[in-house]
Formats: sequence, structure tokens, C-alpha cells
Amino acid sequence: MREVVLRVLREGGAGSLVERNVTEDPELERRYVFEIPVLLAGDHEVARHRVGETELRERLAALGFAL
Repeated sequence: MREVVLRVLREGGAGSLVERNVTEDPELERRYVFEIPVLLAGDHEVARHRVGETELRERLAALGFAL
């Protein structure tokens, strides 16, 4: 998923990717322990496991992120 996210962000001229280890945050670990990787944009869940470029763009647009 990381490569897809980086490609979409780079092509869209959007912000950056911040990677975090879910096991270092008790709340995130409780919520996502079996759903790694998970992609969050702020407080919004964007995807779990895998996502394609087109789907990622659509999901981010639905959340109001312009790419």
C-alpha cells in the first residue's frame, strides 16, 4: 500500500506520508491490530490492507482532499 500512497501523493502534489507503528499507540493497536496496514487521513480511515490508485484518489476526494 505504501508505494501506491506515495505515488498518488507525489502525482497530486499533496502532503506527505507519516508512517506510524500501530503497536506503539494503545488505541490504534486496539482498533487495528488485525487490520494492518491501515491508512488514515487525519481521523478518517481511508483503507485497510490494500488499495489501488484510482480507488485511493476516489476515497480521498470523498473526504474532501484535493489531489
